Amino acid sequence: MIDKRPIDKLRESAVGMTVGDASDGAITGMITIAERLYVIKEKAIYLLAMADEIDPQRTRADIPNTQQLVLNSGSNSESVRRILLTARELFREHRLIEMIDWNAVLLSALEILKDVIAAQETSDEFIKLKVAADAAIIPPQERAFRMPAISGLEGRVKSFIQKTEHAFQGLYKTCALFYPEEMQKAGKWLDGFAAVVETRYGNQDEFTLFAKELANFGKIIRNARHCVEHPKTTQQLEVRDYQLTADRILEEPMIRVIHNDTPIERMPLGQFMEEVTIQLHDAAELLLAYLAAKHTAALGQFQVAVGEIPENQRGNDGVRFGYLINIGGTLQRLG
Repeated sequence: MIDKRPIDKLRESAVGMTVGDASDGAITGMITIAERLYVIKEKAIYLLAMADEIDPQRTRADIPNTQQLVLNSGSNSESVRRILLTARELFREHRLIEMIDWNAVLLSALEILKDVIAAQETSDEFIKLKVAADAAIIPPQERAFRMPAISGLEGRVKSFIQKTEHAFQGLYKTCALFYPEEMQKAGKWLDGFAAVVETRYGNQDEFTLFAKELANFGKIIRNARHCVEHPKTTQQLEVRDYQLTADRILEEPMIRVIHNDTPIERMPLGQFMEEVTIQLHDAAELLLAYLAAKHTAALGQFQVAVGEIPENQRGNDGVRFGYLINIGGTLQRLG
């Protein structure tokens, strides 16, 4: 029997590590994606790498195990719950038909999450600035009025739209993991995806109806991005800071999208960001659920389906969709 080298004994010994710090909250779960371990805390997500990942030939004993912050949002975040934790619940080994690369889907979900959170942070920051600006308003004095303003307003709006559209690109790439050849032929971005789904499942299938709504929403966001990056007379973004009207009404910051195909009439910027964020969360969560539902593997003689988990069966992560099995006429969550 060959004696192990000191470095072998070191690498194979038990490891203890404090992930992040107390400000991140408690560890609430983990997820392995493509053999890489992510630790999910209440307010953050970290990527852990053991020394063997960095130095697989074990050439240096001083190589440490590492941790790296991936996101400043964790299981307390609605975005994390509805995207990454939902993906963790739905895309796993033995739950999907073999042709689906579930690790690739998880990676895609993580990238989508990053863009969604970036857009959400931009929206949240705008709301904070608006609240502060509203609180600092002083009534007119001697016929003079100091108008409130949001610093860098136009840049914030452009960033929000670009991050949102990038998240939609991630949704499209996720769809392509399930229908690669068909979508390559269909083209036309999410319109092509909707056409593929309709051909596969029929025009009255719930997934088809959802895919068409997704394509329409995605078109609105993509055209808004075109207004940001390729402005012209018939395609432009109009962003206005606080304005005082002739009726002596102080209007909050407003947005208007000028586009022949997908115009958006002038509306409060905060409302616009809120509505887009809500729809983006719905789109990502439902897309993951529909894709899993249409590619669920059989489980022996049991009928397995993807659906809403009964509230009394949901885990601490609060994930809404999962695998259900009919036992004696009652739907039970399949762990």
